[in-house]
Amino acid sequence: MRKFNRILSLLSVLTLAIVLTACGNSNENNDSESSGDSNSNGESGLGETEITLGTDNYVSNTVNSYLTKLLLEEVGYSVEVNQTDVGVQYTGLADGTTDAIVGAWLPNTHESYWEEYQDDLEQINTVTEKVELGLVVPSYMENINSIEDLRDNTDGIGEQLDWEITGISPGAGQMQLMENEVIPGYELNDWTLVESSGAAMSASLSDAISNEEPIVVTLWTPHWTFNQFDLKILDDPQNAFGEPDDILSVSRTGFQEDSPAAYELINQFSITKEDTQEMMFNVQEGMDAEAAAQQFMEENPDLVEQWTEGIN
Repeated sequence: MRKFNRILSLLSVLTLAIVLTACGNSNENNDSESSGDSNSNGESGLGETEITLGTDNYVSNTVNSYLTKLLLEEVGYSVEVNQTDVGVQYTGLADGTTDAIVGAWLPNTHESYWEEYQDDLEQINTVTEKVELGLVVPSYMENINSIEDLRDNTDGIGEQLDWEITGISPGAGQMQLMENEVIPGYELNDWTLVESSGAAMSASLSDAISNEEPIVVTLWTPHWTFNQFDLKILDDPQNAFGEPDDILSVSRTGFQEDSPAAYELINQFSITKEDTQEMMFNVQEGMDAEAAAQQFMEENPDLVEQWTEGIN
């Protein structure tokens, strides 16, 4: 009997050891799986993977937005580009429906929007330095070199143009600068700023140049027309347009914490005016903005590597 009890005790100890070993292996497997998941997330740092980029309707900002979209998708994000009016861009950032933009023209062009929404926004990086706004004419208008020449009606330019300056969409920051600073500052009281769109303005400029006719347009750099035509920006002795802007990337508050790798990529993204104009020119030649951005990436792998360094 005593021998039977000893055998029973040994069997109990052996059973307990097997159970504990199995539990230990199970915990090790779970810890390993958990550690693997943690390491995977830590290495990628993607966070929330669905991103909404905002852009306005101006091709310079649109092509850079699609370029950013493709770069983010390369490292694992799902990206939607929401193309709207400039003002809607900023309200989207402020209310959190848009995560980031790469086309904030500051400190001048988008000043009113920044002042209104800055408490809910965060500047990330400078995308392009020293972009200019101004009134532009074809270089063959030899005697029209300053905004003062419009005021002084040099060469009867007012009558030649029916006292009209061809503008862009009314919500654009440049149009607000025209209304609030340039027209009153230079006393262009006889002139009318005609609202249109970026595309319509470009078409009017192209038509005028084809016929060697005079025209005055609101324009900016980067813009594809500077690649195609011989143009000049009129001197602005009163600095009514202000010093050249920088184009900045801007996000909603909390974006860095929610999608850290996306934030870091956008923080590394910068591009020259010339490269932007190359994509814009391809859009003018018939490509859509995303196709132009894709071609630019394929032709510039060194830049892609630079923008995604340490992320993918």
